[in-house]
Amino acid sequence: MSRAVRRFSMTVLLLVAAGCSSLPGSHTADVTIPQSGRPFLEDPAEFHFAMVGDRTGGHRAGVFEKAMTQLNLLRPAFVINVGDLIEGYSEDQATIDAQWDEVQSFTARLGMKFFYVPGNHDISNDLQRKEWNRRFGQEYYHFVYKGVLFIVLDTEDPPPPRSDKRSLAAEYGMEAMGKVMQALQANPEADFSTDPKLAELAARLRGSDAVNISSRQVEAVRQALVQSPGVRWTVFLMHRPGWRYQSKEFARIEQMVADRPYTMFAGHFHKYAYEQRHGRDYITLGTTGGIQPAGGADHLMWITMTANGPEIANILQSGLSDRKALADESPRPAKALPDPH
Repeated sequence: MSRAVRRFSMTVLLLVAAGCSSLPGSHTADVTIPQSGRPFLEDPAEFHFAMVGDRTGGHRAGVFEKAMTQLNLLRPAFVINVGDLIEGYSEDQATIDAQWDEVQSFTARLGMKFFYVPGNHDISNDLQRKEWNRRFGQEYYHFVYKGVLFIVLDTEDPPPPRSDKRSLAAEYGMEAMGKVMQALQANPEADFSTDPKLAELAARLRGSDAVNISSRQVEAVRQALVQSPGVRWTVFLMHRPGWRYQSKEFARIEQMVADRPYTMFAGHFHKYAYEQRHGRDYITLGTTGGIQPAGGADHLMWITMTANGPEIANILQSGLSDRKALADESPRPAKALPDPH
């Protein structure tokens, strides 16, 4: 019998002799084991899912790919994003194919399901929409998982006209462009009345940044809610945060769910934001590889769906690593410890 086995056997005998009815790790509480009075967290109704943010605007190679590896360490039930996975804005089929092939090669590394949400970079013209339909199916959809209704909106239905930001920067200057873009990211209704030049630029930028939700899509949301009357929570996912725009259609959707618990998630602005409306959480994710504004950070969102709603944790990608990352890359040989016996 090995020394380790003899020690374990002795431990068991001592516990039994002391009147211990269970070992550490069992489900039976025992006052002889140092522990708090709280129960094990094993609610079968709970589940975990994860979310990733924007990857576009000049994506940084390796960040999104790293997120896939990190998500495999966390092992959520599934992963979902908030749009803008490819740079897009192209009518060249070969370019769009190459971009989606690359992204799908990354999501294929996951050991769990990945849900796609359309963003303005993903669906910016008819060709891109057709490619989306060919690869993924519907642009807006819903599903139910363990009593929770997930509703995915398409805020590009139809896509708004695109502004040429490079031309605007050349016309108004990089300083003005940066000032207006930063202000609009913080508040789409920012006031520039004291500077006519900035006000004009802001108006031109706002014209290309709108939430478009068709009446047909609003009806699809209504039907999804009617078909799922008894769900315990409703989760909305979209790219452009509908609550930060003047959208009658989005307001109608809010009215539809006024009497049920829900949470709203979006992306687009590349900077994390949290607010409450109507007593519910409305969250804008930051980036997972996309271009970053000042104060931005790459992160993953970890959601635990409990009986009382979602518990949400933000995990900075820079702070999540595997079992080897913190170890000394060239450890010294361990010194033999004296045998205490």
